[in-house]
Amino acid sequence: MANSRKRSPRRRTRPPIQRLTLMVADEPTFRLLSETYVSFEWPPDEYDAYLDAHDDAVRRSRRDDTMIHVGRFDHDDYLEFCADDDLPPDGAGTRAAYAVWATDAGEAGEWPGSVREFLLNMSLLDAVESDPDARFDEAMEVAEELLDELTGLMATAPPGPGSFTVTVSADGDSLVFPWTASRTRLQLHRPLDVLLTAVIAGTVQGGALIARFPTRVMLPDRVKQSRVLGWRLGGHEAAELSESELFSAFCTDAVTGEPLPPEYGTVYGRD
Repeated sequence: MANSRKRSPRRRTRPPIQRLTLMVADEPTFRLLSETYVSFEWPPDEYDAYLDAHDDAVRRSRRDDTMIHVGRFDHDDYLEFCADDDLPPDGAGTRAAYAVWATDAGEAGEWPGSVREFLLNMSLLDAVESDPDARFDEAMEVAEELLDELTGLMATAPPGPGSFTVTVSADGDSLVFPWTASRTRLQLHRPLDVLLTAVIAGTVQGGALIARFPTRVMLPDRVKQSRVLGWRLGGHEAAELSESELFSAFCTDAVTGEPLPPEYGTVYGRD
């Protein structure tokens, strides 16, 4: 008698999610590791190559759908970890175990950008946390409100490129955040986390934010009109610049103080 039982369909099992954890050293820590541990194979003068190798690993892992966790290598924490687990500090296996521990302990987490952007984000946070007058919660609230407005401007702008320039210190250090809008997609070419942290740092330390984005006006010679908006950051506030303030900032020679002609096709301010 023929067996009439139906064979159950074979279930397709998804492969387990792979995870890569990178504990990345800033430059002073990198030099310390290089000069202290024989098992750390990077020479002290190859920090850029070290970062390039980590960013290459991030790109390859993302192509393979590997979950990326990034943390900052803290040497004091590392030594404490080694002492607690009775592990030799000078060993690649110990550093790998430290990376696993860091993820489980919340010292490393998912990160959407490059390791360079991660370290930049951490340095901006360090600058805020080292300021004795910083009111972090207040600065965060102001920054989040401003970013809500900026992302709204990006989302409603016509297709095309734009940029934000954030000045986060009195020394004039600037960070540029380019973005591109298509008909169906908005792409910010640096992590939004870094932009948020830069604005937080600006509201605490003083600085400015400039946004330039296309309007829907096409000028007679096929030049797309763009609009510039700006905010003065400081005192845990973000104050929008007036049209005259923007015009003065963009149309004055920073060296001579002489007036400059306005940029063709640029509108300064809201109206």
